[in-house]
Order: sequence, then C-alpha cells, then structure tokens
Amino acid sequence: MAKTIASRCIFSLAALLLASTTAVSPALAQDAGASADEAAKEDATSASTIVVTANRRSEVISEVPIAISAITAEDFERRNALSLDDLQAAVPGLRLVDIGPGSQRIQLRGVSQYLGQATAGNYIDEFSVTNLGPQGVAEVQLLDLERVEVLRGPQPTLYGESSMGGTIRYITAKPDLDEFMGSVTGEVSTIKSGEQGYRAEGFVNVPIAPGVAALRISAQHREVGGWIDSPTADDYNDRQITTVRGKLLVEPSPQFSVNATILYNESKQDSVSFSLDGLNTAQTTLTPSSQDYLLGYLEASYDFGAVELLSVTGYIDQSSFARRDIAPFFNTLFGFPAFTQVFSDADGNFERFSQELRLTSDSSGSFRYLIGGIYAEGKGTGLALSTYRPGPIPAFGIFNDSVASRAQSESIAVYGNLELDLLDWLTVEAGGRYFREKLDQRAVTTLFDAAGPGANSVTTRGREATFDTFNPRIAITANFDGSIIYASAAKGFRSGGFNLHPAAPNPTFDPESLWTYEAGTKLTFLGGAAYIEAALYYQDYTGIQSTNVTPLGGTAVFNSGAADGFGFDLALVLKPSDAFQFSASLGHNDVTFTTNAVDKFAGDPLDLVPPYNISVAADWTPRISDSFDLLVHADLNYVDEAAIVLRQIGALGFDTIAPNDSRVLVNSRIGADFGAFEAYVFATNLFNELKEVNPDFGAFVEPIFTQPRTIGIGVKANF
Repeated sequence: MAKTIASRCIFSLAALLLASTTAVSPALAQDAGASADEAAKEDATSASTIVVTANRRSEVISEVPIAISAITAEDFERRNALSLDDLQAAVPGLRLVDIGPGSQRIQLRGVSQYLGQATAGNYIDEFSVTNLGPQGVAEVQLLDLERVEVLRGPQPTLYGESSMGGTIRYITAKPDLDEFMGSVTGEVSTIKSGEQGYRAEGFVNVPIAPGVAALRISAQHREVGGWIDSPTADDYNDRQITTVRGKLLVEPSPQFSVNATILYNESKQDSVSFSLDGLNTAQTTLTPSSQDYLLGYLEASYDFGAVELLSVTGYIDQSSFARRDIAPFFNTLFGFPAFTQVFSDADGNFERFSQELRLTSDSSGSFRYLIGGIYAEGKGTGLALSTYRPGPIPAFGIFNDSVASRAQSESIAVYGNLELDLLDWLTVEAGGRYFREKLDQRAVTTLFDAAGPGANSVTTRGREATFDTFNPRIAITANFDGSIIYASAAKGFRSGGFNLHPAAPNPTFDPESLWTYEAGTKLTFLGGAAYIEAALYYQDYTGIQSTNVTPLGGTAVFNSGAADGFGFDLALVLKPSDAFQFSASLGHNDVTFTTNAVDKFAGDPLDLVPPYNISVAADWTPRISDSFDLLVHADLNYVDEAAIVLRQIGALGFDTIAPNDSRVLVNSRIGADFGAFEAYVFATNLFNELKEVNPDFGAFVEPIFTQPRTIGIGVKANF
C-alpha cells in the first residue's frame, strides 16, 4: 500500500515537473537578476521569493543551488506548529523522534545512526547549538521566528562538523527600530483519553531610540496534558515547557549593526511517553526527564562596501536529566528475570563557547567570495548511576554502579567559498573547510557492593586525540529565465571519539565521512504562481560508526561497514490566487549497507530511516467582508515504516530488528482574522491514529506512539 501511494505521488509530481520545464514564464526572466530584497518586495507571498540566508548572504530561495525548505512564521500558524516535530513530514527527508526533553533524534536524508554524535547541524541564527555527543540537542520552540531553514545534504563549507545529512537553522525575529508593537496568544486544548493543556505566549517590540536601537522580548509557557495511564497513575506523561528570549538591536549607522540575544528554555516531563499501545504502560515508577539551557550570543557587523565583516561570539550552558527502568533489557539479555528493577539515572551538563569571524564580499559583481574562521571550546560532564534490584531468581544481589565522565573539546575551523559567473547564465562554485579538533575524554567507573557490602571496584579510563579533516564542496549552476539547474558534490564529516566503558574492546573510533552527489532544479512558472524544487542525489557513506553491545550491557562504537544509495526530494507550491495555496512534498531514500558491519548485514537500511515521507497541505483565506478574513488549513502527512537493526552483537550472538509503524496523520485549523484580533480552532491527528514512532529497544523498554487526537481553541491579539 505504501509503495502504491508513493509511486502515484512520484509519477504525478514527475509528470508535472517535466511539463513545467517547457512552461516557464518568459516574464520571469526580468526577475532573474533582481536582488533578494527587490524580489521580496515584488511579491512577498510567492513561494519562490522567500529570502533565505542559507549561504550566509541574503538570497532568493529559488536562486540558491542547495536543496532548502524554508518554513515561515505564517506556515507555523497555519499548521499550529510549536516545534520542529510538528513540521517534519512537510520537509522531504526529515525525520525526528521526540523521546523526551533534550532527547530529540534528528536525521536528514537518511543519514542516521541511532547512537553517537549528531548527524544534523543545529543553529539558532548564526550560533551552533550542536552538542559534543549523544546527550541531545537543545530544544528550540517555534516562538517569534522569521522562519526555519532546513538545508538538505552535507553542508561542509559553511556549517562544518556534524552537518552530514544537513543543517537546521532557526532564524529569530529581529527587533523593529521604529515601531512599538506586540501580540498575545492564549490557547487551551484537550487530548483524547487524556488531559487538558494550555499555551500562553507573546512578544513585545520596544524602540529604545527610534531608528537606532530597539528591544524585542518573547515568552511562551506550555502545559502539555498527559494521556498515558500506568497501574499507579493516570495521564502521567504530562510536560511543561517555558521559553524566554530577549533581543537587542543597535544600528548607530547604516554600515554598523550590533545584535545581542539571550535565550532561556526549560522543558520537564514527569515520565517519558513510553506505552504498550499508545494509552497504557506497564511501568509503575516515574521516569522523569528534563532539559534546560541558557545561551547568549553577540553578532556585530560592519559593511565596508566591497566587503562585510561579521563577528559572532556565543556561549551555551545546557543541563539535562533522564531516568529509565531498563530491567526488561537486561532480562532479555540474560534470558531470565535477573532483575525486578534497574534504574538508570543520567545527569549531564554541556558548555560551549565559540568565536567566529567572517568576511563576505558584495553580491553585485561576477566574482563573489566568503572566508571565515571559528574557534570553539566545549566541555561536557556527566554522571550515570544505575541501581540493580534482583529478580525472583537471585542470581545477583542489590548493587549499584556509576560512571562519572568528562569530555573537553577544542576545535578550530577555517573555511572559504568562491563563486564565479562564467557567463550571464552559468556560475561555478568551490569551497571547503579545514577542521581540527583536540578531544579529551575521561571516565571513572565504580561498581558498588558487587561482591558484598563495601566491596567496590573502581576503574579509571581516559583518552585524548586530535582529529582533523578537509571537506570540500563544488557546484555548477545554470540559470534559465529565472529558474535554475544545478549539480554539486560535497563531503560531510562526523568526528571520532573514544569508548571508555571498561568492557569496550577498542578505546578509540575514527571519524566517518559521507560524499553526496546531487543534481537538482528550481522552477518558477505561471507568473510566479507555481514553484517546484526537485533534487536527485547519491550518497556514499564510509567509516560508519557502528554500535556493538558488550557482554556487560555497555555499548562500544566501531568503524565498521559502508553504505550507499540514491534518493530524491520533491517540493511543490501552487498559488493560483491570493486566497488559495496548495503545497506538497515528497522525500525518498534508499541508502543501505553494502558490506557487513559489526551491527548490520549488507542490504540492511540505516537505523529508523523511512523510505518515503509525503505531505500535502491546502490553505484557503477568502476575505469575507471588510472586517475579517476566513483562514482554513488542512494537511495530510505520511511517514513510511522504519526499523532499528542490530545484528552479530559480539559474543552475545543474537539479532534484533525493532520496527515502527507507517502512519498517516491529518491536521486542520480554522480561524477568523479581524486584523487586531484572531480566533481559531484546531485539531491534530484528526482521525486519532495511534502508531509507533519509536520502537522498544535497549533502554527504551516500551514504544513511543503518536499523540492522540488533540482539539483546541485559541485567540490572538495584536497591538
């Protein structure tokens, strides 16, 4: 069924793409050389004229030779989206699983390993919030943003390490230097078979010195109701999220600008949303999770005319906690009920400082360049404490173990990108980044009372090494009457690291790399009323950091195996009138292992990579009268089934294939906009599809399902 749906969508969109290559409007040739700002002014509602900064300069999205999804603030409201999780099906090749606060697993174009460092870069404006290791990326709420840019495919030159599958950029709204304004939103909702929730948010923009300085403050608090019942409590997976952000913009002259941002986010959940069927869990003990972070960054730029100098200084301090009862994992591992409970508490902290300098040339000439460098220091500390309580067969007594870890990273990167217009319609581009990281990791493992009271065992391990790499990107772009065809090759990179578990057979694992070869097109036609973006790519993934489970239940990472395969992205926007818009996206990925690895057989897919994800959406916004507009939105989202595969686990000798479900979710929103006031109702997961999005595996002793149908009502006031 999934293949049939996907095949029909592919055929329809491919046919439309082929037809459109001969239907490009000649009138658009006049717009091809327009600047980004001019294009935005001409038609801010056209999908092809969204201005992005993915290339670290302002450009119209239809002229950038990178596969990009740009989701605007208007799109957030239409979909009633509050986090990236709510938008994932609308971005080709994006998959995100929200396991709990600070435990989002993000993958792009199938570049996925279930454990290990991130394979997608995460940025808030110009500042990277990508973590040192697998502890989890900083949660970002879709609060008072201009847009989210999702760059698909390796981004080695401008974003560097971990941006293998791509890069996600959250672009916050800038203060307005001249106008006092703001908005307030209140919302209540109810979850089927669960609790009520609410959201309160708003922003205020205050010019301090009109035309020179302004302050913008945004805040949000969300109470997400629980819906999972345990034998001891009902609706026990409720969640609380609080975000506050302040931005100060100072422009003493047209050439000089300073932007200072402070952001605090806190997310807490009483118990992770594990369940047996989407509504009930066998767990009897709370498994709380939390994450909070404080970050600040200062952006200062000066425009010298021929070149602009930008300085970005940033710091983040992030803490997280998670508790799991992983007794079922060990009982499966040993083949008998060895334990009644195994509590695993993980408490971690991550700090990162970075300083970046960048020179960007003026965009008007036939030769353009960008050069920069960045220095970063990162420090991570953690304490993992496990408590083992024996089962009915007393093979073990009560004992504890703890692992106190520390990681320090010092890295430098130098990068550059050159663009040359060989002809009016032909541009070549070449860039690269040299990255070097000095990594130092230490761990102290203590086994308490393992051979009786007071019989402790202490093991200390530590390693340090330097990893370096050069990662290039080249591209060629042809511009025909305002539409482009491009081809590119880029190398992505994920740094190496250490195995500090006492049972790990290899103390060090090496970096891994990914070459992606891509051909794509961006077509604007029907006078700007239609826009198509399509890309076909081939990925060659080597030195893959594979996971092996040790006999004591720990994990070790090996460089093992290789994978390759093709994929494609399609995105379509049709806007025949100001009152109607239709959009669709499709992502397909067929990357599989080509050799046997420590944990995979040749032919196995990468972990939790769905072969297809498809989304369609429609918006109708007719003007009913001079006093208000009607706002009607509906979207349908399909995500294919996927699985975690672990095979040949060392001496343990068993295979695990943990699949999850395909799913079709339908969402809708209807509102009335009176200008200064808006009221709306919404429904997510309209048909109450309860489907697995994360299988039971290892420490995840029960699956995670989609949130049941949620219905709500909200009001928004602008001033």
